[in-house]
Amino acid sequence: MTTATETIAEEYERLASEQAELSAAARKTGDLPTEGKQRFREIAQRLREIATIPPAGYELPKLAADLVAHAEAHGWTSLVEWTSPDYEGEPFVTVQVGRKLRDGEMPDARGDKWIYKATWHSRDCAPGKVRLFRGTSAVTPDRPVYGDGPSIKAIRAVIEQHPAA
Repeated sequence: MTTATETIAEEYERLASEQAELSAAARKTGDLPTEGKQRFREIAQRLREIATIPPAGYELPKLAADLVAHAEAHGWTSLVEWTSPDYEGEPFVTVQVGRKLRDGEMPDARGDKWIYKATWHSRDCAPGKVRLFRGTSAVTPDRPVYGDGPSIKAIRAVIEQHPAA
């Protein structure tokens, strides 16, 4: 956690450096001791938490927040990632929702999951505002490699048609 004098950006940088050191040690020795593995998990968790914090003056757009809430209400998982606190460009946020197929759910499917990603960026927007960038991307049971995805409205419909049990 951040200390009283450490900013989120400083904490992010410190943890990212520590994570890189642990990764290098694991590559060098082939593994990490139990306490090293635990510390790596703790760092990864905190870095994920930090990535959900919007930059000052920004918030998750309503369309993105509604998609996340809709997915979670139907048992799907979600991931929201803002640009890192040390990023100096125009902020953006990527929202991902998805779930794995249940055993026997779609026996003829070529893939085993749905993943939908959408990114909102601040380029050419008023300060604190973001807009949807291009379209979405998707992996589906019928198309198991990333490609162009449907509209947010269509993603919501897929989620409703295929809730997690």
